[in-house]
Amino acid sequence: MYKRSLLKAFVVFNSLLGLISLASAHFHDYDPEYDHDPAPLKYEHPGDLFHSVAGACCASGVLTGVNSTGEIRSINGINTYLAYPTDKKTDTAILYLSDIYGIPLINNRLLGDSIARAGYFVVMPDLFAGDPIPVVTDPSFNMTAWRARHTTDMVDAIVKTTISSMRVELGAKTIGGTGYCFGGKYIVRFLASGKGLNVGFTAHPARVVAEEWQAISGPLSIGFGELDGSNNSTQRAAAEAILQGENATYQTTLYSGAV
Repeated sequence: MYKRSLLKAFVVFNSLLGLISLASAHFHDYDPEYDHDPAPLKYEHPGDLFHSVAGACCASGVLTGVNSTGEIRSINGINTYLAYPTDKKTDTAILYLSDIYGIPLINNRLLGDSIARAGYFVVMPDLFAGDPIPVVTDPSFNMTAWRARHTTDMVDAIVKTTISSMRVELGAKTIGGTGYCFGGKYIVRFLASGKGLNVGFTAHPARVVAEEWQAISGPLSIGFGELDGSNNSTQRAAAEAILQGENATYQTTLYSGAV
């Protein structure tokens, strides 16, 4: 009952997050043969479009001129964006794991601010140690080399330290995780037993493997895009089959027309 109650509350919260993230950008994972957008931007709010030439996931979106309201602090050597609820309480917290653009992308900080306004303490670590992919990249940008600088082990260490900091220094007692694209994989990884997350949400999770789906031990909500090349219908069905086979507590939502 405890797990199901947590999931019910988190699903309501993340249904809103899914709609907000759809309003911010359309994403697709990198494929050497996938160099166009089959679903041109049409649902986003007014703003400046950006198109990264990095040949990467999350390659296009809409920027906004609104300012973020949180703060950036160094916590145990990791630059971290913090957004507080109005009551400043930190016991119920959200670990926000970003896409490849990280903290510098205003959209990530604004979504963190929105979660904070819903009553959660938000912690967004720099997953890339000062080396996120810039919104505007040089045509010669080497995505393969960038990925080699940010291996799973390296990102795991950042997330592990951040979760420990949340519980020890920042006073978090219950931690939900929300992750997008690159960061979505690590929500799944840290929902494994003893890894530190109580519940999780991931939208357009990138490069999640079967063993990671199998290992989750907490409630998980997943947002998929209908046209997402990295989570096609076969891959979505395989993930759900694993979760069903493990008797996991989970929810999936499929957004029509979303990449």
